[in-house]
This record gives sequence, structure tokens and C-alpha cells, in this order.
Amino acid sequence: MTALRTWLTTLVFLATTSAALADHHVSLEVITEKGISITALQAWNKLLNGKGADSVSIRSGREGEKVGIVESGQGSSKSYRVTAILSRKETLHLPDGTKFTKRTIGELPAWFNKIKVGGEEELKRRPGGDGMTSTERGEVKNSLAKVVDFETKGQPMGDLLGSMRELTGLEFRATPATIARVKMEKAEDEVKGISAGAAMAILLRAHGFALVPKREVGGAVNLHVVSLGSAEDAWPIGQPLTRSPADTCPVLFQFIDVEINRTPLEKAMGAIGGRLKTPIFYDHYKIAQDKIDTNIDVRFPKDKTFYKKILDHILYQAFLSIDLKVDEAGAPFLWVTSAKRG
Repeated sequence: MTALRTWLTTLVFLATTSAALADHHVSLEVITEKGISITALQAWNKLLNGKGADSVSIRSGREGEKVGIVESGQGSSKSYRVTAILSRKETLHLPDGTKFTKRTIGELPAWFNKIKVGGEEELKRRPGGDGMTSTERGEVKNSLAKVVDFETKGQPMGDLLGSMRELTGLEFRATPATIARVKMEKAEDEVKGISAGAAMAILLRAHGFALVPKREVGGAVNLHVVSLGSAEDAWPIGQPLTRSPADTCPVLFQFIDVEINRTPLEKAMGAIGGRLKTPIFYDHYKIAQDKIDTNIDVRFPKDKTFYKKILDHILYQAFLSIDLKVDEAGAPFLWVTSAKRG
């Protein structure tokens, strides 16, 4: 319960973090090109007030004036004076090249928030859809590559997320509804021994959740727990192989003499898994969604072949497939999911 309380406290804290950081003062000075009517200027003055700047002024521009940002002060009491140009076509040009019209002016507060939280450096960033640059994404991967060193199966999910927070140093975010749902669930799998990123993706997916790392304005990267249906840029279950499958998991391609006669799938998988000494995880969510019955007997004709072929054959009899994956630390594991399309 302590870990869960810590996680919930963290979520409440994160909800106030951005506001606490946005203490810097930002003033906006708009210089206008010739040809703009007084009526238009009055309209823009009303539009710009309440859009993120602490003060707004509009004046006629002089030849040679340019857009820019001037920073003064230090620590938590910095001030930023933003100079923008309003063109005769009534387009507002800002220092980083961003442009706003009357139609898009509603997005201006987010632009000012970047300055208040991270200054001019925040404006210069060119992140991907998840808000992170490639360097930042690599840093997150390194944090998620830390190996889980505690038992998970049957443990409350809230407690486990608290432990994952301590392991990775990354904070979680979730809606109140998601928090309530997570509190009701327990882990389906034992993921001790694999890295935190793959471990959390596996544990959360079993209950219909996904993990989405996002960089917040100001620099912090948080792990958002969301429903699978609303997940964009979800952290994947496994990373791309950097070597051939045979080099990644040699035992999977070892030849053995085999014959399986009407053996329960679970028993056959247990026997093979014990020999492979490679973790095998199941896509509980998709298997349940596709209503796949895993309580069946499987067969394999007498032969000498390799483990991967045996697994493919017996799992397909239950409409399942198996893939070789690696976690963030490069360790191999096997992922069993539905073979049904859609």
C-alpha cells in the first residue's frame, strides 16, 4: 500500500508541477507594418490579451526592427520580452518562425507557456510526436532498460507501478478513472529478470492499458498510463532485433528429437520453456479479445527439428503465434499472441 500511496501522491504532485514552473514574466510587444487599420489594431489588442502574455503592447514599427526575445533576471524570477511583428495581412510573426492568424490565435497560450517554463531553448526544440528528440528518447530507453529485480505475478498493479517508479526514476501520470481501474488489478505475469520498459508494457497490456512516455513542457519525461484504445506512441513490447534471430537466441534453433501426442498445450509449452530458459509471455488481452481457447491438446509428428518450428506448429493449433523479441537491455524473450487477423 505504501508504494501505491506514493504513486498516487506523485500523480497529484505532477498535476501542479507545470503551474509551479510557469512563474516567469513574459511581456509581448507587437510592432505593426504599415497599412493596418485602427479597427484591426483594436481587434488584435483584444485578441492578444489573455492569451498567455502577462502584458501586451502594440505600436507602429520602425524600419529595420525585427522579432526577438530578450531575457533578463535569473533563477525563478526571469523575465522575457517578446517582440513580434503583425503584418499588413494580419499575421502575427513570432521569433521562432511560428505564425498566428485570427483563426489560430487560440494556440498562442501554449506558445507562451513554453517560454515561461523553458525559455527560448524550449522554443528551439524540434521534437517528434511524443514531444521528445531522438537524444531524449534514448535517455528514456536507458532508464527503462533497468532490470526488474522484484517478483510481480499476483501483486497489485498499483504497488508494482510504485516499485517501477523507484527503479526507473520516471514519474507516472494517469486520469482518476485509470487510477481507479489500476487499483483493482493484479499482475498476470512474472516479469522479474527483464527490463522495466518491456515489463511494464506486458503487465499493463494484460489489463487493457498501455504505457506512453511523453516529455512535458519544461523537460520532465513522464510515463502516461492510458487505455489501449486511446494509446498513441505506446511503448512497445520488445525492441527491434539488432542481430539475426539465431544470434539473438541460439537455443531457439537447436535441433532435438521430438514427438508430441495429444498433450495439453500448457504442458507442452511448459516442457519446452524449461529447456529454452528464455522467458515466454502471453498476450492475455488479445487472446481474450479473440476468444481463443488455449485448453486444447496439441500434436507434433515424430521428427528431428528445432524448437522454433515446434513452437510455431503447436501454437498455431490453438490459433496462436510466437515472436522473438528483445527488451531494452537486449535480453531475448518470446511473445505469444493471437494468430487471428483483425
